[in-house]
Amino acid sequence: MKTKKQIEIKNFNNFNTSDKINTEKFYNFLPTENLESSLGVAVAKFPNTYEDTTEVELGIDNLDINSVCGVTYFKMYFPTSQNTQHRLLIYGDDNKVYINQLFSGSPILLWLFNLQFNSPPVSLSYKTDDTDSIILTSSDKMIVWHTNYSPYEIEDVPIITSMCMNDEVLFCTIKDPAFKIWYATNLDAENVGQVTPESGYISLEDDLGYCRKILTFDEDIYVFRDYGISKINYIKNDITVSQIYLSNTKIYTDTVSICGNVIMFMTKDGIYSFNGVKVTKTDIDIRNLLPDSNEHTAASSLGQKYYLALRLNFNDDKSILCETGSYINNALVVIDITDFSYQIIRGIDVKSLLPVKTEVFEKMLLTFNTMNDSKLGQIVENSSCFETSLPKYWVSSELSDSYHTKLFTKLSINASENVTFNLLYDDKNISFSTYKDGLNEFCFKILCKQIKLEISSNETDVCVKDVVLDYYEY
Repeated sequence: MKTKKQIEIKNFNNFNTSDKINTEKFYNFLPTENLESSLGVAVAKFPNTYEDTTEVELGIDNLDINSVCGVTYFKMYFPTSQNTQHRLLIYGDDNKVYINQLFSGSPILLWLFNLQFNSPPVSLSYKTDDTDSIILTSSDKMIVWHTNYSPYEIEDVPIITSMCMNDEVLFCTIKDPAFKIWYATNLDAENVGQVTPESGYISLEDDLGYCRKILTFDEDIYVFRDYGISKINYIKNDITVSQIYLSNTKIYTDTVSICGNVIMFMTKDGIYSFNGVKVTKTDIDIRNLLPDSNEHTAASSLGQKYYLALRLNFNDDKSILCETGSYINNALVVIDITDFSYQIIRGIDVKSLLPVKTEVFEKMLLTFNTMNDSKLGQIVENSSCFETSLPKYWVSSELSDSYHTKLFTKLSINASENVTFNLLYDDKNISFSTYKDGLNEFCFKILCKQIKLEISSNETDVCVKDVVLDYYEY
């Protein structure tokens, strides 16, 4: 028998470290230097006023709706009073649009000018002539609302799927025909769908597919297509289009989001970033968890973090929270683009995401497809889903580079109480649970060639660090 050796896990960050340990699968854990609790979800709350930061829920329960189908945030500045109002719009399954003025001291949601839409509206906030405005457009109508005026409706407008503005020109992708990009100068939404000296369309019929989303990034205009990215150059009605990127697999439109200094998006084979010149596939390896289709993915960004809601196949016999019933999505991947580390929150069926950033707070708001669909949620740092602790799981790949026979004898861990450690070997396993906070030690004899470590917990607040596995190699 040779001398005693050790396998040490001193860093659970499996992304950009030289001493990384290979991870086979994890969820509801945040793998940093330590293995810690992930983010979670709670009911969205907002400060009463600027001075009183006590947070309260909006009065959604008092509305005649069973499901929150969409949410929009915008702010308007009123020059006369020199006052900025932060507004939140809620769209319910009763097709009505409700409004709350944040920091007003009231959680009440009011029906906004009797507005109704057939589907959750697409929105664009913009400023022209020092006036804040918002466009709301859906499958049945377009509404334009300027500061100090009541909203007004514009008829006979194509069904718009996305909008952006650049140098006071409004650009839109439309549902049908989806190869056309409409534009209108002076942000005149009334001209969308009409060919005039101030408006018109660009027809993009090539191998990149339909136009799905348009956005302004670093003062340029990009169109995300089914299978690629196009760039639009517009100078006083002189328009040219260039192909920037051709994708081998379909781009999921609703995952396209500007995050920091890149645009993030997802295709059927992974997660990508685009800096305006080059598309780069990230090292975020969730391909073995991706199903054949993910048509209901959604994403948004806040600060340097990219939040991606999607469906993953975890390939186990567990049913976590929303998975106990019917669901569309079951996971939220949160990516820090500074180092492309990430965490996976399993068990929540997110429909849409909306970042809200004010002088007082910033939040990522969530709506849901199935379970909790009557609530407006927000991302929080408590590793729970509406006060239910998220079950946590992490499993390593094989821990040894050598396939020689080994005698494993001791497991030492610095961890929270009630964390379960499972050693997997030769279709067998042996389990231990920590009995105190701090150093826990377990002695045993396991003779095998390879071994994996599985860590799990149902506690809300968990931390694991300094894992050491003693063995002798023959």
